[in-house]
Amino acid sequence: MTLEQNRGIESIDLNQTFVFVKAPIESVASAFVRVRQANRWEQDIYDREIVTTGQGFIVFQFREQTWTSIYEFGFVPYRTPLQKKDAQTLSNLLQTRTVYYRVSDTGGYIGYELYENGNFIETLDFEEDISFYFQSQNRQLQREDMGSVYGFIYDFMVEQDIYIPAIRRVENQQGYLRLLGPELENLERSDFERLDYLTLG
Repeated sequence: MTLEQNRGIESIDLNQTFVFVKAPIESVASAFVRVRQANRWEQDIYDREIVTTGQGFIVFQFREQTWTSIYEFGFVPYRTPLQKKDAQTLSNLLQTRTVYYRVSDTGGYIGYELYENGNFIETLDFEEDISFYFQSQNRQLQREDMGSVYGFIYDFMVEQDIYIPAIRRVENQQGYLRLLGPELENLERSDFERLDYLTLG
């Protein structure tokens, strides 16, 4: 199976946040520039030298997949991180389905929130041995109905046709930025959006 044919979650043993948007990368990247008022939008960044200062987001789409992924990296003090509001706003702007997803192996947390055409559909928040919260417009489930929460979320992503790669930033001294794992032939496109100023949450 090639990488672009994968679905589900590659790994939960890391800390990462995504927004997934069911739309082509051109539409998503353009809308996200407006949502975050990005100063720079670099297209087709694979093997290109770019400036990565400020708050950065990689927007990418795998070939043969209908979802575009937005991934935040780097630390900028007092920044507004990638959040549920971004997913809901993009869902409304593009009149499509979006998913906000966050996982933290250090915090023992995993969760998602699903929107369609700007409307809330479903959320699950789980913190190991501390808290569990599930709400849905379409189904009623209790904790005991799910079995493994991690398995439930994995199956949810497969049902949505989403693949969540274990992304880590790879940047060399010349400023090249590349996703660890995906090769150029796996990607429809990979863009970079940058905010050079601080935005308060």
